Amino acid sequence: MASEGEPMDTIIKVEGKVMPVDVIKVTTSYVRFTIPDNDELFTINRKEIHKIIYKNGRVEEYNDMVVMMIDEYSWEAVWLTEDPEDVVSLYKRGEIKSQSSPSSRSPKAAKKNATIRLQKKAAAMKGMVVLVKKRQATGGYGEFPGYYIEGVVYGTEPLEEEGEDIM
Repeated sequence: MASEGEPMDTIIKVEGKVMPVDVIKVTTSYVRFTIPDNDELFTINRKEIHKIIYKNGRVEEYNDMVVMMIDEYSWEAVWLTEDPEDVVSLYKRGEIKSQSSPSSRSPKAAKKNATIRLQKKAAAMKGMVVLVKKRQATGGYGEFPGYYIEGVVYGTEPLEEEGEDIM
C-alpha cells in the first residue's frame, strides 16, 4: 500500500475524472486497483478509462475522451439492452413501462417515441441502463401503429433507503 509521499498510478476516465490509485491488475475488460489509505479492492470497466499513467512513467491509452458532455442523468445517456450480462455490476432501481403516443404516423416513429419515453422515465429514476424484458408492436393494417416496451432500470449507485437512520 502506498503512503502519501510515494508516487501513485493515475487513472484518467473518459469523462475527464482523474483518480490517483495503485493499479493491481489490468485485463482486457477491467482494471482492479486500490485507493490510497484504503485496503479495499475496486474494479472499473476498461471502457470507462481513457488512460493509465503508471508511477514508473509508462502510459497506456485505452479509449478516447468523451467529446460531447452529457449530464450523467440526462435521458440521452440512458441506453437499452437485452443482454443481462450488461447489467451484472449495476444496481436495480425499478421496473418501467412505456408506450408510444396514439398519434404515431409509422411503426418506426412509434418505436422511437416509446424508446424516448422509456429513456426519460429511466433518467428520472437516475438510471443508466434499461434491461428490456418485452417489446411489442401493435396496430394492424389501417390502424395507427403503436409500440410498447417494458424493462428494468439499473444505475451505478444503490438506491438510498428512506428512513434508514431512524432509531
